[in-house]
Amino acid sequence: MTVAFGAVLGLLVQGHRLDMLLSAKLMELVKNGELPFHVVMTRDNLQPPRPGDPDPPRAGRFASPDALLSPSYMAQAAVDEGIHIEPAWKASIVYGMPCAIYHQLPASYYLAARFHNDFESAVLHAVNGGGQNQARAIMTGALVGAQTCFSGIPRRFLDGLEDATVLSKLAVDLASNVGSP
Repeated sequence: MTVAFGAVLGLLVQGHRLDMLLSAKLMELVKNGELPFHVVMTRDNLQPPRPGDPDPPRAGRFASPDALLSPSYMAQAAVDEGIHIEPAWKASIVYGMPCAIYHQLPASYYLAARFHNDFESAVLHAVNGGGQNQARAIMTGALVGAQTCFSGIPRRFLDGLEDATVLSKLAVDLASNVGSP
Protein backbone atom coordinates (compact mmCIF):
# COMPACT_ATOMS: atom_id res chain seq x y z
CA MET A 1 0.00 0.00 0.00
CA THR A 2 2.84 2.39 0.70
CA VAL A 3 4.46 1.57 -2.64
CA ALA A 4 1.10 2.20 -4.31
CA PHE A 5 0.85 5.56 -2.50
CA GLY A 6 4.32 6.45 -3.78
CA ALA A 7 3.30 5.51 -7.32
CA VAL A 8 0.14 7.65 -7.06
CA LEU A 9 2.14 10.57 -5.70
CA GLY A 10 4.70 10.16 -8.47
CA LEU A 11 2.04 10.41 -11.18
CA LEU A 12 0.52 13.47 -9.50
CA VAL A 13 3.90 15.18 -9.38
CA GLN A 14 4.20 14.47 -13.10
CA GLY A 15 0.94 16.35 -13.71
CA HIS A 16 -1.64 13.56 -13.79
CA ARG A 17 -4.95 14.14 -12.00
CA LEU A 18 -6.28 12.16 -9.06
CA ASP A 19 -9.39 11.07 -10.92
CA MET A 20 -11.22 7.97 -12.10
CA LEU A 21 -8.58 7.35 -14.79
CA LEU A 22 -5.51 7.34 -12.55
CA SER A 23 -5.79 3.69 -11.48
CA ALA A 24 -5.94 2.55 -15.11
CA LYS A 25 -2.70 4.45 -15.74
CA LEU A 26 -1.11 2.74 -12.74
CA MET A 27 -2.31 -0.70 -13.87
CA GLU A 28 -0.84 -0.04 -17.32
CA LEU A 29 2.52 0.60 -15.63
CA VAL A 30 2.16 -2.78 -13.88
CA LYS A 31 1.34 -4.54 -17.15
CA ASN A 32 4.36 -2.90 -18.81
CA GLY A 33 6.61 -4.05 -15.96
CA GLU A 34 7.33 -0.48 -14.81
CA LEU A 35 5.74 -0.97 -11.37
CA PRO A 36 6.85 -3.95 -9.24
CA PHE A 37 3.52 -5.69 -8.70
CA HIS A 38 2.50 -9.22 -9.65
CA VAL A 39 -0.31 -9.08 -12.17
CA VAL A 40 -2.64 -11.99 -12.69
CA MET A 41 -2.23 -13.18 -16.26
CA THR A 42 -5.39 -13.98 -18.16
CA ARG A 43 -6.23 -14.95 -21.72
CA ASP A 44 -8.70 -13.23 -24.00
CA ASN A 45 -11.96 -12.16 -22.33
CA LEU A 46 -10.28 -12.39 -18.91
CA GLN A 47 -10.25 -16.20 -18.94
CA PRO A 48 -7.88 -17.85 -16.46
CA PRO A 49 -4.63 -19.32 -17.74
CA ARG A 50 -4.77 -22.89 -19.00
CA PRO A 51 -2.81 -25.66 -17.32
CA GLY A 52 0.72 -25.52 -18.64
CA ASP A 53 0.67 -21.78 -19.44
CA PRO A 54 3.88 -20.17 -18.12
CA ASP A 55 3.61 -18.41 -14.81
CA PRO A 56 4.58 -14.73 -14.87
CA PRO A 57 7.76 -13.97 -12.93
CA ARG A 58 6.99 -13.13 -9.30
CA ALA A 59 10.39 -12.72 -7.69
CA GLY A 60 10.88 -9.19 -6.39
CA ARG A 61 7.25 -8.24 -6.99
CA PHE A 62 4.53 -7.20 -4.59
CA ALA A 63 1.73 -9.70 -4.29
CA SER A 64 -1.13 -7.73 -5.77
CA PRO A 65 -1.75 -4.44 -7.54
CA ASP A 66 -5.14 -4.02 -5.81
CA ALA A 67 -3.84 -1.06 -3.82
CA LEU A 68 -3.48 0.79 -7.13
CA LEU A 69 -7.24 0.62 -7.67
CA SER A 70 -8.33 2.51 -4.54
CA PRO A 71 -7.29 6.02 -5.63
CA SER A 72 -9.74 6.07 -8.53
CA TYR A 73 -12.56 4.64 -6.39
CA MET A 74 -12.01 7.39 -3.82
CA ALA A 75 -11.82 10.01 -6.58
CA GLN A 76 -15.10 8.73 -7.96
CA ALA A 77 -16.69 8.96 -4.51
CA ALA A 78 -15.48 12.56 -4.21
CA VAL A 79 -17.33 13.66 -7.36
CA ASP A 80 -20.36 11.34 -7.26
CA GLU A 81 -23.45 13.46 -6.58
CA GLY A 82 -25.09 10.48 -4.87
CA ILE A 83 -22.36 10.24 -2.24
CA HIS A 84 -22.42 12.92 0.45
CA ILE A 85 -19.78 13.08 3.17
CA GLU A 86 -20.47 16.33 4.95
CA PRO A 87 -18.54 17.91 6.40
CA ALA A 88 -15.67 16.40 4.43
CA TRP A 89 -13.60 15.67 7.54
CA LYS A 90 -16.09 12.87 8.31
CA ALA A 91 -14.36 10.87 5.59
CA SER A 92 -12.06 9.76 8.40
CA ILE A 93 -15.06 8.17 10.15
CA VAL A 94 -16.34 6.59 6.92
CA TYR A 95 -12.98 5.07 5.96
CA GLY A 96 -11.63 4.48 9.47
CA MET A 97 -9.68 6.40 12.08
CA PRO A 98 -7.05 3.86 13.20
CA CYS A 99 -3.43 4.35 12.26
CA ALA A 100 -3.19 1.39 9.87
CA ILE A 101 -2.46 2.63 6.37
CA TYR A 102 -5.45 0.79 4.92
CA HIS A 103 -7.63 3.15 6.98
CA GLN A 104 -5.58 6.26 6.29
CA LEU A 105 -5.20 6.03 2.53
CA PRO A 106 -8.87 5.98 1.47
CA ALA A 107 -9.66 9.14 3.44
CA SER A 108 -6.50 10.83 2.13
CA TYR A 109 -7.33 9.90 -1.47
CA TYR A 110 -10.92 11.07 -0.99
CA LEU A 111 -9.91 14.45 0.46
CA ALA A 112 -7.16 14.94 -2.12
CA ALA A 113 -9.61 14.27 -4.95
CA ARG A 114 -12.37 16.40 -3.47
CA PHE A 115 -10.08 19.36 -2.75
CA HIS A 116 -7.61 18.79 -5.60
CA ASN A 117 -7.12 22.54 -6.07
CA ASP A 118 -7.50 23.68 -2.44
CA PHE A 119 -4.52 22.64 -0.32
CA GLU A 120 -5.76 24.38 2.82
CA SER A 121 -9.23 22.81 2.83
CA ALA A 122 -7.85 19.34 2.15
CA VAL A 123 -5.31 19.50 4.97
CA LEU A 124 -7.69 21.12 7.46
CA HIS A 125 -10.35 18.47 6.81
CA ALA A 126 -7.69 15.78 7.25
CA VAL A 127 -6.66 17.32 10.59
CA ASN A 128 -10.22 17.92 11.79
CA GLY A 129 -11.11 14.27 11.16
CA GLY A 130 -9.49 13.24 14.43
CA GLY A 131 -8.00 9.82 15.05
CA GLN A 132 -4.62 9.55 13.36
CA ASN A 133 -5.03 13.00 11.88
CA GLN A 134 -1.33 13.80 11.66
CA ALA A 135 -0.61 10.89 9.32
CA ARG A 136 -3.77 11.59 7.31
CA ALA A 137 -2.84 15.27 6.98
CA ILE A 138 0.70 14.44 5.85
CA MET A 139 -0.50 12.08 3.13
CA THR A 140 -3.34 14.36 2.07
CA GLY A 141 -1.01 17.35 1.97
CA ALA A 142 1.48 15.47 -0.20
CA LEU A 143 -1.26 14.41 -2.64
CA VAL A 144 -2.86 17.85 -2.89
CA GLY A 145 0.48 19.65 -2.94
CA ALA A 146 1.46 17.55 -5.94
CA GLN A 147 -1.74 18.64 -7.67
CA THR A 148 -1.71 22.34 -6.77
CA CYS A 149 2.05 22.64 -7.19
CA PHE A 150 4.17 24.56 -4.75
CA SER A 151 2.40 27.83 -5.56
CA GLY A 152 -0.89 26.36 -4.33
CA ILE A 153 0.34 25.97 -0.76
CA PRO A 154 -0.63 29.03 1.29
CA ARG A 155 2.43 31.09 2.22
CA ARG A 156 1.43 31.13 5.90
CA PHE A 157 1.81 27.32 5.94
CA LEU A 158 5.47 27.83 5.01
CA ASP A 159 6.29 30.89 7.12
CA GLY A 160 8.12 29.82 10.24
CA LEU A 161 8.61 26.27 8.98
CA GLU A 162 12.00 24.93 10.00
CA ASP A 163 14.32 24.89 6.98
CA ALA A 164 11.60 26.49 4.83
CA THR A 165 14.13 27.90 2.37
CA VAL A 166 15.88 24.56 1.86
CA LEU A 167 12.58 22.67 1.58
CA SER A 168 11.17 25.23 -0.85
CA LYS A 169 14.22 24.87 -3.07
CA LEU A 170 13.92 21.08 -2.99
CA ALA A 171 10.27 21.31 -4.05
CA VAL A 172 11.06 23.65 -6.93
CA ASP A 173 14.01 21.48 -8.03
CA LEU A 174 11.84 18.33 -7.95
CA ALA A 175 9.13 20.00 -10.03
CA SER A 176 11.64 21.24 -12.59
CA ASN A 177 13.06 17.72 -12.96
CA VAL A 178 9.67 16.27 -13.90
CA GLY A 179 8.60 19.18 -16.05
CA SER A 180 5.91 20.51 -13.71
CA PRO A 181 5.35 24.19 -12.93
